Amino acid sequence: MRYAIVSDIHANLPAWKTVLADISLRNADRIICLGDTVGYGPEPAETLKSVYEHVHLMILGNHDAVVGKRMDASGFTDQAQRMINWTSEKLGAKARALFATLPLVITGKNFRCSHGGFKDPAVFDYVETQEEALESFNATKEQVLFCGHSHNPGLFVLGNSGVAHWLEPQDFELEEGKRYIVNVGSVGSPRDGNPRASYVMFDDEAATVQFFRATFDFAAFGAAVAKAGLKMDDVPMLRSRPAKGADAVRVAPDFSPDASQRVTGDVVENDVTMLIKKSTAKWRRLACAAIGLGVVAAGAAAILYLTRPEPGKIPAAFPEFRPSPIPATKIQADGTSLPPLSATDFGAFEARPYRVVLEDSAKQKVAAEAIQGGSGSCVVFTSESASSEIRLESPDINCYAGDRLEVVSKAYFAPDFSGALAVSVWLVKETPEGDRIQETLLKTMNFNDQTGLKDGNLPTALRNLPNSAGWRIARGTTDGIPGGGYARVVVAGKFKGTVKIGGVSAKRR
Repeated sequence: MRYAIVSDIHANLPAWKTVLADISLRNADRIICLGDTVGYGPEPAETLKSVYEHVHLMILGNHDAVVGKRMDASGFTDQAQRMINWTSEKLGAKARALFATLPLVITGKNFRCSHGGFKDPAVFDYVETQEEALESFNATKEQVLFCGHSHNPGLFVLGNSGVAHWLEPQDFELEEGKRYIVNVGSVGSPRDGNPRASYVMFDDEAATVQFFRATFDFAAFGAAVAKAGLKMDDVPMLRSRPAKGADAVRVAPDFSPDASQRVTGDVVENDVTMLIKKSTAKWRRLACAAIGLGVVAAGAAAILYLTRPEPGKIPAAFPEFRPSPIPATKIQADGTSLPPLSATDFGAFEARPYRVVLEDSAKQKVAAEAIQGGSGSCVVFTSESASSEIRLESPDINCYAGDRLEVVSKAYFAPDFSGALAVSVWLVKETPEGDRIQETLLKTMNFNDQTGLKDGNLPTALRNLPNSAGWRIARGTTDGIPGGGYARVVVAGKFKGTVKIGGVSAKRR
C-alpha cells in the first residue's frame, strides 16, 4: 500500500490543490492527513471541503481541536488566537461536528500517525529534540512514526546506540533494527525556510519513505488573504515573506466579452442524463419521419446536427432510459448488492441492469467480450476522443440511513490507453418528476496495479478475472450514507484507447 501523508494545510487552498495534483501523479492508494487542516489561512471552509472529499483518513490537529470545542486556545500565541477565532467564525456546525469526532492517532502495518508527539497525543507536544524523540519512541512499538505540528520536515533515527539522531529530509528504506520518526512538514505553512509545500510518500510493502516539495501559486494565496480582509501579520506565510508572486509588469485591459454581447432569452440548465434521453428519443422520431420522406442521407445529417447537445458530439445511452432501482432487500449470494456484470452485443449492445453512456458515439464505441479463461463477459470501451466522457453506471442501490458501501471494480487498460478512468459513488436524488439525478459525490477510487491479488480476497463477481499485466483494481468504502436513499456506482473517464470493465461490486456495511 502506498500512502501519501500530508499535514498542517492551514487553510492554504492553493498549496493543498497543488499537493493534491502532485499526489495524483504518484499512484497513491490512500491519503492521510495528520491534522491542522484549518487555522492561519484565509479559506478554511473551502480547504476543509476539498480535504474531506479527497483524503481517506484524517487526524485531529490542535487548531482543529479548538474549532471542534475539544480544546481551548489559551496555549496559543495572541496572533494564533486571533486567527483561530476568525477561522471558527468562518466554519459552520458541520465542521465542528467533524472535528469533534476525528481520532488523535491512526495505526497501520508497522506504522503509527499522530499530529504531534506520541507520548500523549492529546497534549500536542512537539518532537524537535533528541529527548522528545526518545519519549515518543519509548511510548510506541511501531518501526516508523509519522507526525507534523512543527512544520519542519525531517526525521529522527534510533539505532543500537539508543540515541535519536536528527536528519534533514531525505528518501530512505526502513532498515531492520532501526526505528524512525518522520516529520512530514507542512503543506500550507512551511517553517524551514523553504516556501514549497511539503509531504511524504510511504510504501509499506517496499518499506520506503520519500519526501516531496511542491511549488504552489503564492500570489493566489496572497490574493485570498487580501480578499478575506486579513492582515499580513496574521498569516505566518506572509509575515515571514519567504516567497512572493510575480509582480505585474503592465496594467491589463479586461479581455472578457462586452456584457451586452450575450444570448437573448432565458438561461437554460440541463442535466446531461436528461439531454441524452431527450436527444436520443428525438433523433429516433425524426429519423423515422426522414425515412418516410425518402431523404434518409441528407435528413439524418441535418437531424444529428440539430439534436446533439454540443457541436461534433453525438450522445448515446444503452439502455436509453434508466433501469428501476435495486430493492434494499435484494442481496446477492455473497452479500453484495449489485448483480454480476454480463454484457452481450447480439445485434445491439446490452448490459442490463447496468447502463452505458457515451458522450460522443461517433468517436466512442462499446461492445461485449467473453472473458478469456473465466466466465461471463466484460464491457469493452474504445475511444478516439480524450475530451469526451464514457460511463458505466450501476443500477441505483436502495440504501438505509448510515449504510456504508464497500465498492470494488476491476478493469483492463490496453497498452494504447491514455487519459483517466476512476470509480465514483454518488448519492442520487429523485426529483418530483421521477427522474433520479447524481447529486452528491460520496467517494472516488482510482485503479491501481494489484496484479496477482488472490481471488479469495475479491467479491464473487470479480473472481476468475485475469491477473495479467494491464488489469487493475479500484476499491474503497464510503462513509455512512446520510438519510438513506439511492446510491449509484459509476466507472467513468475521458481517454483514448481501449478499456475493459471486468466487474463492479458494492456491498452494504
